[in-house]
Formats: sequence, C-alpha cells, structure tokens
Amino acid sequence: MRNPDKRRFLDAVRHVESEEIALFECDPDISQVNKILGKSFPLSLHAYDLPIPDYVELNCRMGNDMIYFYHVWRLGRKEKEDSSGRIHYIDGTMKTPDSLGEIWYPDLDQVRARLEELLNRIGGSGFGVVCGTQSASFTAATAMGIQDYWYQTIDNPGFVHEFQKRLHEYCIREQEVLMQYPIDVIKIGSGFVTKTGPMCSRQMLEEFETAYLREQSRAAVAEGLPVYFHIDGNITGMIPDILEMGVSIVNPVEPCSGRQDIYRIKELWGRKLALCGNIDVDGVLLNGTPAEVRLDVEEHIDRLAPGGGYVVASSHDIHQLIPLENFYAMRDAVHEHRFRPAKEAGRETQDLGNAR
Repeated sequence: MRNPDKRRFLDAVRHVESEEIALFECDPDISQVNKILGKSFPLSLHAYDLPIPDYVELNCRMGNDMIYFYHVWRLGRKEKEDSSGRIHYIDGTMKTPDSLGEIWYPDLDQVRARLEELLNRIGGSGFGVVCGTQSASFTAATAMGIQDYWYQTIDNPGFVHEFQKRLHEYCIREQEVLMQYPIDVIKIGSGFVTKTGPMCSRQMLEEFETAYLREQSRAAVAEGLPVYFHIDGNITGMIPDILEMGVSIVNPVEPCSGRQDIYRIKELWGRKLALCGNIDVDGVLLNGTPAEVRLDVEEHIDRLAPGGGYVVASSHDIHQLIPLENFYAMRDAVHEHRFRPAKEAGRETQDLGNAR
C-alpha cells in the first residue's frame, strides 16, 4: 500500500489535477473494523471511538489519506442495545420546553485531550485530519425524536429555535476549540435529506438547519480551513445553496436509485465544488466482484479527476454486509490506478506517432 498523504485530499479540494487520487473512508462499521484489525471491539463503538493507536492503525490499513476525528453527542437519546451489543436509536426524550433545563454539554477538555493524542500519534505520517463538528439541528432532532421534531417546527417553532440556539452555542465553542489545533478540514453535516430530496421546503431548511450550518462553515473558511459537508440523499437541486454556505467538498453523493448522477453534477458544478464518494454501497460494493469494484472505481477516477476535485469513498459507509475483499479492491484500485491528464495522454500518443 502507498503511504498516506493529505496533499492528495487537499489538492482535490483546491481542484488541482493530479495522477494520484485521494481515498477517505471515514466510518466503517465496527464489524468491518474488527476484521481489518483482527480484534474484537464492542459492536457499540464507532471506528472513531477506538483507542488512538488502534484507530491510526485502522486508517493505515484502510489506505486513507485523512483521519476523521469526531464524537457523538447523545443528548436526550433513548437507545437500545441488541443481543449482539449494537446500540440502536429508538426515540428522543426531550419533547417539551421543560426539557431545556436538562441540556448537558460534552466536556471540551476531553475533546482537546483526544485530539492532542491523535495529532501527536500521526505527526510526520502524512495523514491529515478532518474534524467533525456537532450540528444543532440534528442534535435537537434526535434529542426530541425525529417525528416530534418536525411536528414542533410547525406547532411550536419557538421551542425548536430556543433549543437549537442553546445547542448551537456549544457547537460554535467546540469548533473554535478544534480550530486552535493544526487540523486540515472542518466537517459539517445534515440529516434532513432523503433519496428523493430534502424532507422539508427550502424555506424551512434555511430556518431550521442551513442558517446554523452556514455560520459554522463561514467560521471555518475565515480561518482558512476548507469545509467538508456530509449530506446524505439527493442534493442535486441544493448545490447552489451548498456553495453559498462556503462548502468546498461534499460527500457521499449517493446514487439514490438512479435519481442522482455524480457525472452530471461534475459537469455542472465541478469547477466550484469537489466531490467525495459515490462508490455504491448497495450496488457494486455489496453485490459486485472485486474485479467489478476495481473497474467502477477506475471509471469514477477517469471521469471525475479531470480538473481535480474528486476523492474516492463509498456512497455512505462500509456497512457490515459488504464483503471486505470488495473494500480492499476499492482501496487497491485507488492506490494503483493513475489518472492521466489529457495533455499528458496526448503527448504520449504524439510520441508514439513520432516513434513510428
């Protein structure tokens, strides 16, 4: 495998055309993690919860160029552990204005300590760091319960705004802490889009989510950090708003059962927005052969790398049903395939002609 190099990722963000394409697969299912590492971590964990030495080793074996730093703020969540030890979200518990008094905040000293440990561990390795931030809107939605959250945006929007205002204050503080360190990218996220598009109108999305994310995005841009936006679902009609927020790269660009075409997005927006993902977790990665995965990855690179602006990743996460050999095929294809810029390919063709 090749050594990690954050410059591949940052070149893609800056639309610098390169022969070598970055790989960034940030949150594989813990069962896949255990296979990759040959260990038995509890299935209640995310990859980014691992002890730092194991987490760095995981990213080395996955072939990533960037490491994802994040923690989950489980405010108000009702969860259930199944017989295998997996944790499942059931509902939220903070459903009335009286719940505002029950808000608790993660310990920023713990956040600092873990980030410092990670940065010390990867010093000189070539890895870059993508720091995920909390989201006031999604944290509020999961704390209330998704269905109740949307009811409240209609029945009691003042409650939702007050709840999110208090959460957003922490989100900003946490992001300010993260940006005190030599990190490379700030990640923001949305949970309000499905495979057919946003769950609500553009006006509601602006009122209850986008305005908060925009502030976080612009704060990162002001510090010279690119913004990576993880937003599931069909975002084709949302890209002008995403760009207006200051976002540099969007992930995972799901195929959405054929409703979303990453090549068309590249054609329309590729000079302004970098793309990360689209290797189908419910298609070729799940059902294909390693050879088919390799061909699909090579096609993505060849069609999306011109002009820079593409990072290889799955269309969501490497879930537990994906054959591990298919992930390895994706990784190895990225490491071994070289994108040949048109001018170099043309020069080689000319040289061959002269030789004849």
